Amino acid sequence: MRFSVSRQEIVSEIKGLLSLGLPITVTQLLQVGYTTVAVIMTGRVGATELAAVGLGAALWIFVYLGCMGLLLALSPIIAQHHGAGHPEAIRHSFQQGLWLALIVGLFGWWFLGHISAVTRLMQVDPNVIPLVEDYLEVAAWSMPPTCFYFVFRFLCEGTGHSRPMMIVQLFLLPLAVFLNWVLIFGNFGSPALGVRGAALSSTVCLTLSAVCMGGYLLKAARFRHLFLFRQIGPPDPGEIGRTVRLGLPIAVTLVLDSGFFSVLALVMGQLGAIALAAHQVAINYATLVFMIPVGLSHAIMVRVSQAIGRREVARARFRGCLGIVTVVVLLIPFSILVALAPEFVIHIYTRDSAVVPAAAMLLAVAVVFVVMDGVKIAGEGALRGLKEMTSPMVISLLSIWLVGFPAAWLLGIYWDVGPAGLWYGMVLGIVLAAMLMSARFLTKANHRVRSQVVADQTQTLQ
Repeated sequence: MRFSVSRQEIVSEIKGLLSLGLPITVTQLLQVGYTTVAVIMTGRVGATELAAVGLGAALWIFVYLGCMGLLLALSPIIAQHHGAGHPEAIRHSFQQGLWLALIVGLFGWWFLGHISAVTRLMQVDPNVIPLVEDYLEVAAWSMPPTCFYFVFRFLCEGTGHSRPMMIVQLFLLPLAVFLNWVLIFGNFGSPALGVRGAALSSTVCLTLSAVCMGGYLLKAARFRHLFLFRQIGPPDPGEIGRTVRLGLPIAVTLVLDSGFFSVLALVMGQLGAIALAAHQVAINYATLVFMIPVGLSHAIMVRVSQAIGRREVARARFRGCLGIVTVVVLLIPFSILVALAPEFVIHIYTRDSAVVPAAAMLLAVAVVFVVMDGVKIAGEGALRGLKEMTSPMVISLLSIWLVGFPAAWLLGIYWDVGPAGLWYGMVLGIVLAAMLMSARFLTKANHRVRSQVVADQTQTLQ
């Protein structure tokens, strides 16, 4: 089995990847924009409020990503059904995904209502804790509609249509800005809700996202032949179980990753509100940039899955490798930006004279972090396109928790390097994860190619 790579093939694949991935990236950026707008606006209220919204959002994202991971398996499942031309299987997987979203969404709501207790265990600045609790109490209500939104989104992505989510988010982000302005500061006769207002704004916009996407799937002509909402049957334990078995390692991987950043934020909180505020500036910038590889990672996963569905394993390997390289090229300018003009980035969030120098120090470390985190997440997407779900989880556990976190704690707390020490350890873990993820994809893809060659040769001889 041969698969030659020409310049035209490379250009064509990059176009295909970006055509699918850029709308997903924009969608991710716009969704994170809800939190970013809230962080920026509460930063105008004060450093304590900035720290509280940043920490509350970190804990919310921890639960958000865990729920997304359980449902994310729908994307490669539907992509392979789409590649193989099985519309009935697409409909069945989608409908069972709705049942799973209901279960996962209710669990996410309950968990967010109780997770704030960890701030007391980690001895976060006592002035910040009540505000974090206020944020999470409101934000918990966003999880059920968000989980249904995930099912709608992964159906679109798995069938190669990523623009609808982008259009919905383009309309909703201005609403998020307006609601934050009204609810945080008390404009248009609203009481000044501060941190609770930031959470309420995000919850409203996330709920509207689900409503809009559900309406789109009901009306869109391109999905009419699938009869997505016709005769939704009872829960199928077998189908839901298969989705969970694929999604659970993804969820664990995302929870390990996001938990790492959430715990680091909690540890940073032990160093005071100024250190935590500086950390939120740097990590929020990194999170915004991170949406580029997240979006492209989903596109890599879908395109690799579709190639596997058509039994084109060499093409799947090519798509994964080119996807990782494309992510690196796109991220380099953002590293250059924070290296050359850190204060430009910081002043978007705050002009607090105590926060600015601390944030500049952390952004200097983010120069490496941004690129290597992109390599890691792109490698995860390529592996998931091969339905390789367990190895990313193992790599994250090994690299981030057994290497990165101990190094961060030793440098930042035990050896008293401070906030930068925590970031040095974080970067060490991410670099190791990026290297292992890329190596694992190449090993797995090469094995699949060799197996396909042997199978083709055997079939020819017969």
